[in-house]
Amino acid sequence: MPKPLAYLHLPSSALSGCLMAGVERDTRACELADLERFNYYPATPMVVISWVFAGTLHMVEQPQPAGEPLLSPALPNLILSGPQRKPSASWSPGPIHALSVGFYPEILSYLLGQPVAAFVDRHVALDSVAPPALLLAFQSLLTHPGRPPFARLEAKLARLWQKPGRSRPSLYVGDWLRSLATRAAHSAAGASVRQLQRRMRDWTGQSQRDLQLFSRVETAFLHRLHQASGPEASLAAAAAEAGYADQSHMGREIRRVTGLSPARFEERMATDEAFWYYRLIASALRPQADPPRKLAKG
Repeated sequence: MPKPLAYLHLPSSALSGCLMAGVERDTRACELADLERFNYYPATPMVVISWVFAGTLHMVEQPQPAGEPLLSPALPNLILSGPQRKPSASWSPGPIHALSVGFYPEILSYLLGQPVAAFVDRHVALDSVAPPALLLAFQSLLTHPGRPPFARLEAKLARLWQKPGRSRPSLYVGDWLRSLATRAAHSAAGASVRQLQRRMRDWTGQSQRDLQLFSRVETAFLHRLHQASGPEASLAAAAAEAGYADQSHMGREIRRVTGLSPARFEERMATDEAFWYYRLIASALRPQADPPRKLAKG
């Protein structure tokens, strides 16, 4: 039986200052059990736009395993998910083909013409918040088949986004936060600590302190990917590498981002089909000379 397909799309250099990455999931050629049709995601400071090309998705409003999950009504086929301060999950009753693209929050705020703070922890239909030009560009991915959807998105965005990008795409939240802090510090609006913190909150919808949590958890995750053996020693080393006071502190923050303890998270990432997103990102971040842009196994 064919495996579900999961693709990681990195933006071109021209759009790397706008997009972080895209993730595409296609289960139409395979059969999955009900539990395998869940999709688990971490908390994230990014704003995510999702296109549902085939099938139906529901947000899980009551996490498992506390009995039967409570599902939201079916999501629209074009949806904006604001920065999420807690992990989230979705479920599809059948085969699905969808694309989710992470935008830097300060950039999508510029494209929407409004602050992203109003969208923190929310999922809203894009047609209720997007200006006409942006909405038409994004809707065209649903109505005009042709090239792969991420390539079509880049072609549309290239006409709306004319600012310089980074020298190369980056999957690291830490790189973005360092860049964001530098821009905030060099803004003409003032350079005091309080002004910098206010600017970061205005741009991202979250405090600088809350944003740093994502960077610490990312550092611990990367350290684990680079480790070879010894689960207990490795967790302690990862905590030290990420700047935690102790392993318990790291465990609490990993639970905030993933909903699970470090050990349980690693077990489910390794064995649970519903944790395909984490495996996809881990495969791209593991040390290798040239990480693949397309990963065939979900």
